[in-house]
Amino acid sequence: MQGMAFRITKHDKCVEGVVAIPVSKSEAGRISLINALRGVSQNNDCRATDTIKLQELLFSKEQILDAADGGTTARFLMAYCVAKNKTAVITGSPRLRQRPMSDAVELFRQIGAEISYLEEEGFLPVSIHATEILFPDVVQTSAEKTSQHISAMMMIAPLAGKDFTIQLSGVSSSMPYIELTADLMQQAGINVIISEKSIHINGSYSNKILTAGGDWSAASYFFETAALADAADITVKNLNIQSKQGDKIISELVKPFGVDTVVEDNFIVLKKHKKTIPDYFTESFLHYPDIALSMAAVCGGLNCKADLLHLHNLIIKESDRVSAFQREAYKLNIKTDFCGGSKLKILEESNLKPSKSILKTYNDHRLIMAFAPLALRTDELFLDNISNVSKSFPDYFEQMKSLGFNTEEVS
Repeated sequence: MQGMAFRITKHDKCVEGVVAIPVSKSEAGRISLINALRGVSQNNDCRATDTIKLQELLFSKEQILDAADGGTTARFLMAYCVAKNKTAVITGSPRLRQRPMSDAVELFRQIGAEISYLEEEGFLPVSIHATEILFPDVVQTSAEKTSQHISAMMMIAPLAGKDFTIQLSGVSSSMPYIELTADLMQQAGINVIISEKSIHINGSYSNKILTAGGDWSAASYFFETAALADAADITVKNLNIQSKQGDKIISELVKPFGVDTVVEDNFIVLKKHKKTIPDYFTESFLHYPDIALSMAAVCGGLNCKADLLHLHNLIIKESDRVSAFQREAYKLNIKTDFCGGSKLKILEESNLKPSKSILKTYNDHRLIMAFAPLALRTDELFLDNISNVSKSFPDYFEQMKSLGFNTEEVS
């Protein structure tokens, strides 16, 4: 082993304990934008750095707005500046400046926004010039690569003061995120009707206080932990089984691995009584890409042959998550193949083995949290960095500690 690293250990293969889930950054970010559009300042108790950054920038007097590595942050800021006639430059980290923004720019230009690229066409930084916005009756956009720009347009649409329609082309990805946006808007007094190829919006925002629920994408790492364990009894607090978050599908995906989800009044319990591995696992992650790494780690960690489908969205996240997972999982003898730019195969010849190699996490919070539970199967695991969990789940390793995982910095 070379250089500093973080050693994660778990010396038995059973997990028991109580964990608390943070506020959903997906819900909190949308509430932050809706509140800014309504002129309401409200603390939503979300400690994810993404959401804190968005809240700060929405009320910033500065003209240069740095979204750091937040793709949603950048697109929501773009929408806010356009809607509020604010002149600004939106930029971000080197990685964020590599992520395509053309869908958002082209969509906002349809309502009269003056947005120009300052460097490479299609990417941040962009300059937004304050100008009068004229909402047509209908705008059109693709929903194939991301839905963030669609949610952003939905939330500023009530400022049109009339019926407004967003027409969607292509196969819609991440549709649950659009439905989540619609649900929060409806709670705030807006009429939203979603069909397969269009979103119809009318009404004016009320002053109703909106509250974000627990984060199912954060919870997915405890479902992953239960699936990797020989036996599990994990109480998960702050989760609502009625949530509109698409990532709650994780409770169904881990069933073939012996994990049952018991729903109580204010919490859920994950129970597993014996090690269970299906012969084969397959699932499309088109509508819930954030939990794909959790299931890739489960299948790789248990040597389960698998096909994980529709992962194209993961290539343009904080890292190229597919390539990163493949490279680092190979250090644990998890063998994979990526087919057609969309399908990740966990190969039959995979055979998880402990390793002293340091797994690179590429400053990506989801890679960190997906890899860490694998210590259940390897006794110890080495990661190059764990600080970036602050992006979505600052207390992640504290919660893992309550399940018997230990983390220490080593050289």
